[in-house]
Amino acid sequence: MKITKIIGREIYDSRGMPTLECEMFLEEGFSVTSSVASGVSKGQFEAKELRDEKRLGGHGVSAAIENLENIIAPALIGQEPEAITMDLHMIELDGTTDKSKLGANTILAASMCIFRSQALIAGVEPYELAGHLCDFNSVSLPFPLFNVINGGAHADNNLIIQELMVIPVGAQSFRDSMEGGFVIAQELKHVLKEKKKSILVGDEGGYSPQFTDEMEAFDILMLAIERAQLKTGLKFVIAIDVAASQFYDETKKIYKWGHEYKTTQDMIDWYEKLANSYPLYSIEDGLADTDIEGWKELTNRLAEKVLIVGDDLFASNQHRIVQGIEQSLATGVIIKPNQVGTVTETLQAIKLCKAYELQSIVSHRSGETNDTFIVDLVVGCSVPYIKAGGFSRGERMAKYNQLMRIEDFLMFSLLGS
Repeated sequence: MKITKIIGREIYDSRGMPTLECEMFLEEGFSVTSSVASGVSKGQFEAKELRDEKRLGGHGVSAAIENLENIIAPALIGQEPEAITMDLHMIELDGTTDKSKLGANTILAASMCIFRSQALIAGVEPYELAGHLCDFNSVSLPFPLFNVINGGAHADNNLIIQELMVIPVGAQSFRDSMEGGFVIAQELKHVLKEKKKSILVGDEGGYSPQFTDEMEAFDILMLAIERAQLKTGLKFVIAIDVAASQFYDETKKIYKWGHEYKTTQDMIDWYEKLANSYPLYSIEDGLADTDIEGWKELTNRLAEKVLIVGDDLFASNQHRIVQGIEQSLATGVIIKPNQVGTVTETLQAIKLCKAYELQSIVSHRSGETNDTFIVDLVVGCSVPYIKAGGFSRGERMAKYNQLMRIEDFLMFSLLGS
């Protein structure tokens, strides 16, 4: 079954910003679609999105659509979808190291459609194809990192840390994890109301009130955790995404922490205090993506206590992950398809992490769509964790709901066998 037509269209993401949707038509009347997420807190090492220079405030994607329909489509139409071969061909068509010619968003939109088309023709689920392409023999459901408090670039409040998340521990199924996520979200809402704080949510679905300081946010979250643990019998641990590159002064080599300034050593000392005071499981982007010596020290000091996760540091790029392995910079890696621009490269990054026993976390972006492609990646590659946002907002819940559907299907298949 061959590709007969490819079109692009401009749609709007969860922040109301333009983004790209691709629809790929196949013989016999079949078609698949994909849509590309976008981050507001982007790392400098990510593959480059293609945006219009002036249209829609510089956010439009008409140039990306033109590249999709006039450069990529002619190279693919008339062929049977084959993800790896076609991804490599699109990389060659672009010819840059950061996909800045055609746009990482342009290439990824096509790449996701090719992948889905290949799965459709083969009569398998996309997550099954992901596992097959990576030579994995089984699939599994992940632990969710529920984003419960938004700050930084994701909320209009005074919280410096970008995300406070909770992970249910001890759940017997993903559905049990979801029940835990529901309870913690509701208990946190009650605590915030008791404290006379706003329960409006930020970009990623977590609550985003004003706080006296970071510690008040942690203490309020702990109250909710204590109540949720009593109600569910589950244990909840905390994960944070600091997004430190956003407030790092590259020239002065210092971090602007609110009205204060912190050195790398100050930051590491503060994380150590957090780890000693709260059930802290992981620290994501605790330091800036260029503070390499700092990452070495952070991992050396705290890796035995908490998972040290790089996002901006690695940008889902194999070459940067290899450098991180060689220099022992972190023990975990965030995986975001749009950081690198093709499904094939995303799968390679996941395989690399598995080969060197780095924990991988497949992640959404702050500007999301209802596309659930990251769910297929996390299940098919048995990635242990997924970040899909808070327990609210349709574009976040779409991922969690799809994970429950897949879990039901796998359970029914197992029982049926």
